[in-house]
Amino acid sequence: MDPNYDPREDEARARAGFTAAGWSTAEIEKILAMAPGRTADTTSSRPSVNPSAEAFQAVLCDDVEAEMARQGLGSQRNVARGIEPVTGPFASKAGVIMTEQSIITAGAFTFRFCGLIAKAFHRTVLLDPYYWQSDHFTLEAAKLLLRRNMPLVLYWNRIFISFAMSGTNATVPFEPSDPKQVLLVEQIARAMEVFVVAHEYGHHHHGHGRDIEADARVEEFEADQFALRMGRPIGERDRTPIWNPYLASGSGGVILLKALETLRRFEHELGAPMPRGDTHPSADERIARFDTLAAIEPALFATFKGFRITSLRVMDSIGALLIDFLGTIPAADKARLTAMRRELWEQLPRP
Repeated sequence: MDPNYDPREDEARARAGFTAAGWSTAEIEKILAMAPGRTADTTSSRPSVNPSAEAFQAVLCDDVEAEMARQGLGSQRNVARGIEPVTGPFASKAGVIMTEQSIITAGAFTFRFCGLIAKAFHRTVLLDPYYWQSDHFTLEAAKLLLRRNMPLVLYWNRIFISFAMSGTNATVPFEPSDPKQVLLVEQIARAMEVFVVAHEYGHHHHGHGRDIEADARVEEFEADQFALRMGRPIGERDRTPIWNPYLASGSGGVILLKALETLRRFEHELGAPMPRGDTHPSADERIARFDTLAAIEPALFATFKGFRITSLRVMDSIGALLIDFLGTIPAADKARLTAMRRELWEQLPRP
């Protein structure tokens, strides 16, 4: 966050984008008035941190901690929060030495990433809402459906290219959802955001990172299950005006994990080294364990499973098609992109 930045500088661009998406002048003014950081007296805990990111994180942490309290837990009282002024979608839990306390942080661009993925995901589902759960679904047919809608595919591509190159949304066009779609887009984004925050609270609650002999893969599975345990009741109470099925079913976690997997592939194709000794299980391994949700409630289990299947199919189809596209970039062009990425990442703060 540039300390001299004035959020009102972007208002003309925002008004133009919302107008193009079909929002009325009154609706646009209301949206801008609610934006954190617009008023002169809005401050953040650190000069380098965007107040909007802190505001988003505060709401999410409050929701997770309130649900932990409802379930009779108390470990949330030992959590401090913070936004890391670093690039890329990023969240972590750091234990405070010699205490039972933890600091839970998210990267400054984490919630931007979730919002963009949510918009692109919803628009993809709308291409053929029934097909994604169809018994006739195949990956190749889904890729063909996407190829017939190249503007949407290019929007996905710009999201991943932008975050792979710079860790930010800097080169993604501002394309707000229209008034009829915004509720579902916000539900999807919130489902992703709650999952990533609750996952870190899960690491804290279970005391992960304090036993050097512990199995880090098992800890990841435990943190996922904690996030699902928090997400279902929060999602069932989210009535705006209906419940949030993407949050209650764990589909937000599916979308996020697969999006991060695709982003890592983009980063690797553009010159980032593959992580060594990565303790995280694959996205598919983690998602396969989400079937614990509503396991003894057959009707609800089937509903939740349907949302997760749709989410997985959409994200797998997009990921496969975009990786195909990366493979067609001429070697000279890819070398230039790799050099640009290296130069950018030498200048930007990152985890």
